[in-house]
Amino acid sequence: MKVNISLMKKIGNKGIGLLIKWFKMDLQNNMVNGVVILKRSIMVVFFVLIASGCVTRNYDSNMDLGKSQLNEENYLEAHEAFELAYKEAKTPKSRELMDLSGLLASGLKKYDEQDFESAKKDFEEATAYKAKYREGKQMVSKAAEMHPVSDSATIEAVVGNDEVKSTEETTEEGSKAEDEAATDTKGKEGSKDSERALSKSQAEKLVRDYVDMENFSQLQIEYDHDAEKGDYIFHVFEVDEPSQKSGHKTTWGWYGVNKETEEVYEVM
Repeated sequence: MKVNISLMKKIGNKGIGLLIKWFKMDLQNNMVNGVVILKRSIMVVFFVLIASGCVTRNYDSNMDLGKSQLNEENYLEAHEAFELAYKEAKTPKSRELMDLSGLLASGLKKYDEQDFESAKKDFEEATAYKAKYREGKQMVSKAAEMHPVSDSATIEAVVGNDEVKSTEETTEEGSKAEDEAATDTKGKEGSKDSERALSKSQAEKLVRDYVDMENFSQLQIEYDHDAEKGDYIFHVFEVDEPSQKSGHKTTWGWYGVNKETEEVYEVM
């Protein structure tokens, strides 16, 4: 009998319940030599739980290592840790963090080697990445900071290598390049600010995904108010008698959404 270890990791505690159910059915359907069947079932359950636990520990430890390296801005080491985590369990989060840390590590390495054009491409790709997780969004912000820096360095390298122009022309063009780089930076910052203008409907969708409301059809959500710092506050609840307007609401939870970082958190 083959058992999908990745599936066991995803379902977590529910997997144990399913195994117990399977264990009972196995005994009922195969009770020929009771003692032999019982031993076989116990061994299968035992090895499945051990394998599932090893995968979980390896994945979690590599993810924690990658996050600690991110805090130190060691993007190459973070990339290697997230890559190991992704091999253990191909989750969307490990893939996102692996991709973004790889782009930043590559871009910074090329920048140090003065390959500014190649570095710029890596930073552009990272900036355009549609990150969903907090650590991924932080790396996108870092790439957005490095992009205009690599762009300016490229311009300065081109101007510095042009030995035909006079000193006055070189100075004038260098100033012009700096002005253009500054304008470009302001434009990108303005674009970033516009992207951070999170709408109420977008914030609601973030809460729905956070609570996993697709798997809880009885839940409902409504916007309640804006917090003092400007965050959206939503109320998630279920109604005892949905068909009647007077049905009693039972609160599932209160959730806030930061308009700038798009972070969802529980309101105590």
